[in-house]
Amino acid sequence: MTKGTGLADLSTKTVLYLEDEILIGLDGELILKDIGFGKTLLCHTLETAQAHADNRQIDFALLDINLGDGRTSLAFARDLHDQGIPIAFASGYNRSEDLTCDFSAPVVVKPFSHATIRSAVMRALLEQGEGDAEGQEG
Repeated sequence: MTKGTGLADLSTKTVLYLEDEILIGLDGELILKDIGFGKTLLCHTLETAQAHADNRQIDFALLDINLGDGRTSLAFARDLHDQGIPIAFASGYNRSEDLTCDFSAPVVVKPFSHATIRSAVMRALLEQGEGDAEGQEG
């Protein structure tokens, strides 16, 4: 397990993190590294995220729902979900569950913390059978 997170070893796993706000993205990237992910692909645009997804092995994705200019990550999330990649959403809106009702993915409301990101990662990976069910107390 990784640093008392209740998660299996993530040091060989790659997480794709899509966040259009640069400072929030940097903060989230540090949290994902602290949780134990071996590689974090921080993307600020949907196009960059798609390029990474097309050219790299992605083991988990944390996706901001609203990307500005009326764009969302939902179609991209659907593609990742259909490929069997565990996902979680991040949103600054409390009603984001309405947008993600087609997914069985956790939603983390911003501002998030280490604990809320860790919990979302754990839930998403456990749903996909990737996590270690022991030690969930962290």
